[in-house]
Amino acid sequence: MFKGFRGACFYKVGHLGLIGMVVSERRLLVRFFQIGSVLALAGSIHVLTLLLPWYTVRADSVSTSVLSGYLLPETLALSVAGGVLAGLSLLVTSFSQRPMAVRTVLVVLSLLGGVLAMVSPLYLGLVRVPALSVAGEPGIGFFIALFSAIVILALGGVALMTRPRVVEIPYQGYGGVSGATVSSTQPMETTSFEVAGEVEEGVVCPICYTSVEAENAVRCSSCGVVFHSGCLDAYVNINGTCPNCGRAVV
Repeated sequence: MFKGFRGACFYKVGHLGLIGMVVSERRLLVRFFQIGSVLALAGSIHVLTLLLPWYTVRADSVSTSVLSGYLLPETLALSVAGGVLAGLSLLVTSFSQRPMAVRTVLVVLSLLGGVLAMVSPLYLGLVRVPALSVAGEPGIGFFIALFSAIVILALGGVALMTRPRVVEIPYQGYGGVSGATVSSTQPMETTSFEVAGEVEEGVVCPICYTSVEAENAVRCSSCGVVFHSGCLDAYVNINGTCPNCGRAVV
């Protein structure tokens, strides 16, 4: 395995015919941090709903009572546990630098937190209120608590589906040209790279697919394509050619 630049990782696949590149681990960590931030927000909102009226019960046609989430020890414990688990995901994304480990912990915390947060209002509405043998109707806190629990579960699904993107780049370091014999004495076209100087806004490196800044940009003297200097160094060290035009680098 060959370590590249800007979080890229090169490895040989498919009978040495292609090189795969796991694109931008940094971007993956940023995405997980964003998911963790929203999870923490949803968990905080869920805990705050404990202060709102979850249910209004009527003992008779005259008297009514308002049940808030914090009044019952079961709903209080379930909601706080669910909100805390969702909030811990932000700490994980802040301190870990391993994308797959962050992804696993995010999924586990969000699913556990979401299930606990979901059970809390459902337990009140489907178990405790019917046990009182009184009529009642859910309040605004009940619906917000339920919605925030759904958001936590949905974010867990988003984290589960977020994976590194693999790009296949032709690998020319092994094998020959199919259907033809190339003479060892046949000269190969060469190229060189130079500092790009100015780079137009929006230019993307063909290797890592992230934007190129002028301070770390190099340009192929043959095809004129701009690359990150680090990405190009990693590619040339393996292949010895320009990733775009295929000419040997001298």
